[in-house]
Amino acid sequence: MLKVKLLSPSAKAPTIAHLGEDLGYDIYSAETVTIGPRGSHIVSTGISIEFDPIDNRPVGALIRDKSSMAARRLICTAGVIDAGYRGEIRIVMENLADQSAEVHAGDKIANLIPYPVLTSPVQVVEELAESKRNAGGFGSTGRR
Repeated sequence: MLKVKLLSPSAKAPTIAHLGEDLGYDIYSAETVTIGPRGSHIVSTGISIEFDPIDNRPVGALIRDKSSMAARRLICTAGVIDAGYRGEIRIVMENLADQSAEVHAGDKIANLIPYPVLTSPVQVVEELAESKRNAGGFGSTGRR
């Protein structure tokens, strides 16, 4: 379950358009702002969040672009919400277009995708286990 604290009168709780089908929650802007050509702005959502654990694992979230915003050349460039973070969710948006773009209070601006915390202690080792790929990098699986 997602718990949401509204921090401002213009804040709107995240929504799910198609419960049981959508991967993430729609996140809304709490402010109206004009982002200049090739400019950026950190957009206020006016919310803070907390997820209930899943299978005894804490849950954080990833912030991803809304396809409708990306089609307008407005993208999100930061995107990790740690499980213990209780501050305002703010969305770093970049305008890749050559003209200004407006974001209005109440507009859907990003997807909030829940993600279980999978980090564990780090162990430095001399060797790693072999794999089929090994050190094959960029494009290596498409070569013959």
